[in-house]
Amino acid sequence: MNAEPPVKKLLVVGAGGIGASLLENLIPAITRVSLPCSVTIMDADTVEPTNLGHQRYSLTDVGHHKVIQLAQRLNSEHVNVTGLPENLRQANQLDDFDLVVVCVDRPEPRRLVHGLDVPWIDLRCSGDGWVALTSQSSQSLVQKMTPDHEPKSCQVDGALDSGNLEFGFAVAAAIGSQWAMQELRGKPSPTQTMGSITYGALSFPEVIA
Repeated sequence: MNAEPPVKKLLVVGAGGIGASLLENLIPAITRVSLPCSVTIMDADTVEPTNLGHQRYSLTDVGHHKVIQLAQRLNSEHVNVTGLPENLRQANQLDDFDLVVVCVDRPEPRRLVHGLDVPWIDLRCSGDGWVALTSQSSQSLVQKMTPDHEPKSCQVDGALDSGNLEFGFAVAAAIGSQWAMQELRGKPSPTQTMGSITYGALSFPEVIA
């Protein structure tokens, strides 16, 4: 009798526009093809009224931890989804995971993920633009693309007040969903990409190898 394949442990760091949309794509897909996988979501944020409209939450979620609401909605007998209401601050929080998706708005947790020996993808967006870097990207490029900066929303300044919502986060989520499915299946996955819904594909800066 053939042994059952091991259950791979996927960690998604960040449950905002990118992370929540990615999970809404990914969990049904994992279920449909019966991939042996468990999913953990890590984020200390609670749902705020300003999140509604570009994040996968409703009025009844306001005031509750994002990861708990997502886990309750997406957990099933086919895929074990766990919410960890904490922020990524230390490398040991990443122990024991086989794949990691990071989609937060700060460089410090991104750098912790970049130091892993397991496959990872770093998803970012601003307005209608997106960036995806992976463990296959060159270290020099990853470093150049991860400077120090203050936390920044996936919507540009003033967008929520003016109604100018943009959907770069949805593209980043789709890329991350594709990456996770391919990695879980042991198939070739996206390497890196950057672009804008309005202006199309963009080129990464040149770096010295």
